[in-house]
Amino acid sequence: MDRNELLRFAADKAQESLKGGKMHSKTWVGIAVVAGVVLVGFIAYRLLLIELITRLR
Repeated sequence: MDRNELLRFAADKAQESLKGGKMHSKTWVGIAVVAGVVLVGFIAYRLLLIELITRLR
């Protein structure tokens, strides 16, 4: 490999790394949003369940 090919290869790897970094952060944001929705749903379910139990008594 000559110098130009090595530089092109390094540039391609750098671009690939940048694209992967963006996708990785999007994945973490998605996981955080899903976890938040699940947590809010669980809390709402528990509050409704507690209210139903206290009304039955």
